[in-house]
Amino acid sequence: MKRIGIAVIGLGPAAEPHAKSLIDLAHRVDVRWAATRSEARLRAFAARAPFPLTTDIDMAINDPAVAVVMVLTPPGAHGDIAARAFAAGKHVLVEKPLALTTADAEKLVAAGRASGRRLGVVLQQRFREGAVKLGAIAASGRLGAVVA
Repeated sequence: MKRIGIAVIGLGPAAEPHAKSLIDLAHRVDVRWAATRSEARLRAFAARAPFPLTTDIDMAINDPAVAVVMVLTPPGAHGDIAARAFAAGKHVLVEKPLALTTADAEKLVAAGRASGRRLGVVLQQRFREGAVKLGAIAASGRLGAVVA
């Protein structure tokens, strides 16, 4: 099986669990780059994950060996990075929330569609037992009208 080339953009708190998962999936994925603009974050992350590191986000996104860009930055930066990844012909996986506003989320979805590439959002809690039970209870109407 061919391994999928990945660039991880954003090495803040969200990067830690993703790095562990990517290490576990090493037989299926090849993390080509882990990138952040911060030299301090780069150094700190280097001690926790065996990935090639860079502060050159555009170089990581445009690497021909990268097929997927994981966007783990704060939500306000998701749109810009995802747009650059789509322009480079990459699929994009974004940490939640997708965006800060519905309008920005709609722009991201439209950019993905226009590029012909996939856009995914990390929602890792949705299949946990508690979340599934709560979803069933809410759908049953036992809680009344859910408004938020």
